[in-house]
Amino acid sequence: MRVKALLVLFCSIFFVGCSGPKDYDIAKLTEDQKKELGQKLTSDEGQKLAGWMLRNVLSGKGESTTVGNAIKAQEQWLAEQKVEEAKAAEIKKRVDAERLLKQAEFAKLLSVVLVNKHNSLQEYDRKFVDLEIAFDNKSDKDIAGVKGVLRITDMFGDKIVNLKWSNDEGVASKQTLVERGSGMRINQFMDDHMKLWNMDYDKLKSTFEVSTIIFKDGTKIDAPE
Repeated sequence: MRVKALLVLFCSIFFVGCSGPKDYDIAKLTEDQKKELGQKLTSDEGQKLAGWMLRNVLSGKGESTTVGNAIKAQEQWLAEQKVEEAKAAEIKKRVDAERLLKQAEFAKLLSVVLVNKHNSLQEYDRKFVDLEIAFDNKSDKDIAGVKGVLRITDMFGDKIVNLKWSNDEGVASKQTLVERGSGMRINQFMDDHMKLWNMDYDKLKSTFEVSTIIFKDGTKIDAPE
């Protein structure tokens, strides 16, 4: 009987001695245990534990586990996220390449250029910027309409505005159409609007990303989304 009692005591001491901060139940952490975790966990382990708690405990999922298991779970989650991010980056790279290829194809058919800019005051002194856009149809077919995004930057290439733009006047084959009278109303409380208003045309740069060309014969070409 005495030997059995000693054995039980030895086992109890052994397991208590082997336990540590990573065996603590996250749902039952005392203030002293939290301080101990701050002292004994590495910076990396601390960040992973905090990340796991943010995703689980603090988000209201109510899950609980030991500190060690939480760190391991966070490591696995981070590894899975890295894989997903790599997949997303690869998809973006492929889509961007397809977009560039399509824009090169569009450039053989059509050129869209900002050729001038005028400021005007409308009723109640509302500011308006008139943008003259030249559509040069290089193709052998008449174009019925064009849609895309006009990107205007300063001379350093810094963005001023991106404008969704469409033209349904049509452009005959091998002809150039200059669209006038279109533009944008200026909001004087928006810095990018006022930058466009105050900047001279010769200090502006522009590109036009075509999204759709519709020909008069009914055929259509779309850029990849």
